[in-house]
Amino acid sequence: MTTTKSRLFYIGAPLDTGLPPDASVVDLLRETGNNTGNLLIGSAIRRHLKAELVHGDLAQDPHEIRTNFDCIVIGASNYLCRDFDFGEYACFVEKVNLPCVMIGLGAQAPDYGCRIDVPEGTQRMVRAVSERSASIGVRGYFSASILIEMGIKNVRVIGCPSMYWRCEPTLQFTRPKSTNGLSIGLNGSANVVSHSANLQAARKVEASLARLSFERGYPYILQNEKELMEIASQPGSVYGEETIRILMENYGLESMSPTAFVEAVKRNMTFYGDVETWLAGMQRFDFVTGSRFHGCLMGLLAGVPCQLIVHDARTREMCELMGIPHVPLAKAPQLDVRQMYECFDSSSVSTAYRYLYQNYIDFLEENGLQHRLRR
Repeated sequence: MTTTKSRLFYIGAPLDTGLPPDASVVDLLRETGNNTGNLLIGSAIRRHLKAELVHGDLAQDPHEIRTNFDCIVIGASNYLCRDFDFGEYACFVEKVNLPCVMIGLGAQAPDYGCRIDVPEGTQRMVRAVSERSASIGVRGYFSASILIEMGIKNVRVIGCPSMYWRCEPTLQFTRPKSTNGLSIGLNGSANVVSHSANLQAARKVEASLARLSFERGYPYILQNEKELMEIASQPGSVYGEETIRILMENYGLESMSPTAFVEAVKRNMTFYGDVETWLAGMQRFDFVTGSRFHGCLMGLLAGVPCQLIVHDARTREMCELMGIPHVPLAKAPQLDVRQMYECFDSSSVSTAYRYLYQNYIDFLEENGLQHRLRR
């Protein structure tokens, strides 16, 4: 019988920022791990678990943690990648030596066929967690295969905890009777191009998304684009012309004047510093599309149809697992949002979600974590 863990020491994706509404973009990105999408991960885990999570850090005394807590909970993201070595996490888990539950571990690669040279410190971390848990919760089958190749077998494919943020066993969608005057929400980022499966196609898609927003007035939700976020949120001129022209080039909008570009950013682009406000903001849309997984997932959680433009293995495996309508970069249409909306079929995502939701409950329970998820 699994022992229930009631005192939880949490590390990983932020539970919240603790920042005031007027906090700077720099502070917001620092507190969210340089991506506001991470807020959805930590916020979901806190909503799911009954026990209070104490958000600590790796510098705290291992003996005190062992004395005051029953379990370490790690809100994970794309830790299986070549660019970051999680050796500090490995040392922490080994020294504290408590049961440890990792939720939402994912792999980062351009596509499924790409080799990931997982750093030794990260390998030590996942082995340490594996030895101290019933199972490691991973984002998809691609991520699971990376662990299995490392000899780690106690793996359960759960998706991302953000998928179950509402704590409800079903997804509900509302669709307007007419497609005239659809309210469209967009998301994307020139920052994702460098790790995309097809760099040329990614540049074209990101340019098309930005152009569509500016030309048709569709709101565009930012997540980790510091300069654009600062332009959108601050009055007046924030950056000089050289920086503005670099941004214009990154988004394929060199034909605009710098002044027109800045005005379009202020008019059409926005971002959110907490999940509840973000979710409320998504409810105004009839359809959401873009290359950001969490940007589109927020639409689904708000009951809004979406289609994700898949740019790497990370977004592909979660879309395939959850049955989220998606299209690869190379086959992305010319962003005919009306056609994309009309092709939306909720059956695959609704069916997959019902199974995955129960599977996630099973994962939490086999690891001794009490939860608030409705059955």
